[in-house]
Amino acid sequence: MSIITLTTDYGIKDHFVASVKGKILTEIPQAQIVDVSHCIDLYNIANASYVLFGAYSNFPKGSLHMVLVEAEMFDQTSFLLTKFNDHFFLTANNGTITLLATADDETEIVDLKIPDFCNDTVSLYTYVANELFKNVSCSSLGTKINYNDCELLVELRPKIADDENSIRGSVIYMDHYGNAVTNISKELFERVRNGRKYVINAVKYRINRINEFYADFNTESKTLREYEGDMLFIFNDLDFLQMSIYKSDYENVGNAKTLFGVSYRDTVIIEFTE
Repeated sequence: MSIITLTTDYGIKDHFVASVKGKILTEIPQAQIVDVSHCIDLYNIANASYVLFGAYSNFPKGSLHMVLVEAEMFDQTSFLLTKFNDHFFLTANNGTITLLATADDETEIVDLKIPDFCNDTVSLYTYVANELFKNVSCSSLGTKINYNDCELLVELRPKIADDENSIRGSVIYMDHYGNAVTNISKELFERVRNGRKYVINAVKYRINRINEFYADFNTESKTLREYEGDMLFIFNDLDFLQMSIYKSDYENVGNAKTLFGVSYRDTVIIEFTE
């Protein structure tokens, strides 16, 4: 399998993405290159992790996923090759893998040895890709390390109170529709909740209900049209808690950011009561 995906913050206006693809194809003509996203917020590792997390598992096993966000050769201390769920990930050692896998998952992580002829990140990634497609073992490309020895992003990890009466999370991604995605997963929420009632505190708002789907409103008291512009919480397609505006429309209605002042890294706290 010679599928390579690209996740970058390079944008689509300039020559940067085409240059990366050209370099890869020059060395690996058989490669199938697929764009995950080139519109990651600049230098935003959390964005890159979330977007790749949402996409990678839909590719065939054995695919190689290159992340070029905060990954300049001389800005980073090291680079990692991670094997997880039969996929391969090339990232800087900057915390990108934090959302892709956890310490409890079965991972193989290699701190890459950088050959002298690799003078930038793309040449390093291309070299590693070529070796992998030749069925070279991961361990031969550097030094194996443990998950907890990697740089990890604290902001991608929600915190459970010692008494387990609350979860403190944060907004890690603002999507195309203006939805604010948090780092609180459905699995974590249900496990800590344990059947209890709850209140979600976000910005200055308190909400005690999570919609099952976007139009999950009480239509006995109002029509769905009357709910347009209202805030709601829902678990999205990746099972992360998400703050949304029903029928969000940036120009005519607004979105979570414009209507409620929600932005990246804002705190979201869920309180549980008996």
